[in-house]
Amino acid sequence: MKFLDLHIKGSDHDKDLRLLLEASRLGYDGAALIYPSTKYRELRETAEKLRNNSDLDLEVATGVMIDAGNPSEMRRAVNRFRGRVDIIHVSGGDLKINRAACENSRVDVLSAPYASRRDAGINHVLAREAARNSVAVELRLGDVIGSWLKVRARILEYFRDIIKLHRKFGFPLALTSGASTIYDLRRPRDIINFTGCFGLREEEAIAALTSTPWSILEYNRRRLMMIAEGVVLLDSDGREGSPGGSR
Repeated sequence: MKFLDLHIKGSDHDKDLRLLLEASRLGYDGAALIYPSTKYRELRETAEKLRNNSDLDLEVATGVMIDAGNPSEMRRAVNRFRGRVDIIHVSGGDLKINRAACENSRVDVLSAPYASRRDAGINHVLAREAARNSVAVELRLGDVIGSWLKVRARILEYFRDIIKLHRKFGFPLALTSGASTIYDLRRPRDIINFTGCFGLREEEAIAALTSTPWSILEYNRRRLMMIAEGVVLLDSDGREGSPGGSR
């Protein structure tokens, strides 16, 4: 099994390197370094250096977290970054943003739809849209690790509600660390064991750490080659080409 953490919070080169080295040591084969969309330039510069670092023994993907004030702003940001990064997260919490993200096939991950709410932030309508558009819903384990007492109990209840909707409607589910320090990271096997506390089956937890994130990453790296959904541009040798006709 190849494990991929779809959400490691980036800040600067040195801290990002320490996080990625620790993720590799703990058993991850890949990680998505997520920066706020307002810091895309810093992300691009840092990612280039990290990918050239021979000490890193894991695949580094790049992503942005879009924190929008309204659905129109969110859609503009998604369109702006869709061809520039590997992963697009939308910061959840506001119900209008949650719905707009679930309805947008160019969004990869709705991040923590329960944030600052008193419910899971996703219902049957949104779950159906997320499944139709293949938008993954993120369960951010850092929200549990960094909370306590009533807050932790409430977040775990939101996780259970999202899992029930996931089983009924089949939208992708992503387990992430949301780590900003090395102390926020956990071994994949420890995470799989822990998820039983909020009702996730072992095979579901494994999929949320392996096949689901890798399939999102692979699809996005092929997205630019797609003329339309399911139609891929090929070169004269029958290989996948580029929009310009060459690779």
